[in-house]
Amino acid sequence: MVLICLTLSVFSLFQTISAYEDRISVIEQKNITFELASEQDYNISTNATMAMSMQEISINSTKGDGKNASIVIMSVSLDAQGGQGINQSEFSSFMENIFMGALRLGNGRELESVVVKSAMGQNVTLHRIVMPSGINKPATEALSAFWDLDEFNHVILTSEIGMNATKEIVETLKLAP
Repeated sequence: MVLICLTLSVFSLFQTISAYEDRISVIEQKNITFELASEQDYNISTNATMAMSMQEISINSTKGDGKNASIVIMSVSLDAQGGQGINQSEFSSFMENIFMGALRLGNGRELESVVVKSAMGQNVTLHRIVMPSGINKPATEALSAFWDLDEFNHVILTSEIGMNATKEIVETLKLAP
């Protein structure tokens, strides 16, 4: 793993930055953009699920290493009877707590956490996690993050593409009308 990180660090000195841009349908149709070094090394696709309340952007490696990422954008607009709705600003924290609890239930653990700034200036925690695998199989390591894009749209990011590339996604991912 250390060798992979060092190799990625060396390659990052030579990579060019390109931006991904697409339209997604969430509560209203918006443009989404993010930057990803070496975008040519990935196939990027968008899929709508659950009556368009969730959109997934898949970032799949075109190389043999199979390092991929998934960005799920959840659109939540829940108003309870009587006008008392959920606290939208707490939704991502709630999802993060559920995920980290499920990780521990599955005997996984957090190796480290790093705080980065989102494109909107929020503090976003990147969790580097490891999940045990079956007998004679290596453990699975990934990065995860949860944050709000706006009042109704929330991000769940899982990534195997390395800390620097994942940070770049968090720092540049944004919605526009």
